[in-house]
Amino acid sequence: MKLLASPTSPYARKLRVIAHELGLALPVEDTAPMTDPAALLAANPLGKVPALVLDDGSAIIDSPVIAAFLLASVPGQKLMAQSGHAHWQARTTEALADGVLDAAIILRFNMAQGITSGPWVDRQYRAIERALSVMNTRVGGSGFGDICIAVACDYLSFRFPDLHWREHNAALAELTDRLLATPAFAATRPPA
Repeated sequence: MKLLASPTSPYARKLRVIAHELGLALPVEDTAPMTDPAALLAANPLGKVPALVLDDGSAIIDSPVIAAFLLASVPGQKLMAQSGHAHWQARTTEALADGVLDAAIILRFNMAQGITSGPWVDRQYRAIERALSVMNTRVGGSGFGDICIAVACDYLSFRFPDLHWREHNAALAELTDRLLATPAFAATRPPA
């Protein structure tokens, strides 16, 4: 099994942290999605990373699906409840954190095209702000949810240092600082 991923992909980082926490070996093949490499397109016709290529050559795509696969690979794992209300709350936290990443990546692509203001840009910033506010109340819900939150917050610090998300989200800042000091996060730090 190997993960096709960009070293700066926050979605891939989430998976790498989860694999580390679960004790799973997850080799990563550095993949630049914007160049449409053949191996990536064979795994994911959408040309998006991350994509998990299994030993039989089949692939699993999209970070929430890959995360579910990794969690299911370790019977009795304690990162996320297997069912019930706690399971769905952890999945909802993942969706919020991934939504923050989606909005941040939209902003990055817009900036690369010189689009730095306007209704669509403002909408992304508002979405990030609202989601951070809600995630600030969800800290400690599950190890899995906390990983998703910390990955999203660290990505904001990495790509949007002027956003100052920490000022109004003390619980998120404390969680992120604590998790960034763990071996799983240290081992998956994106290149500067």
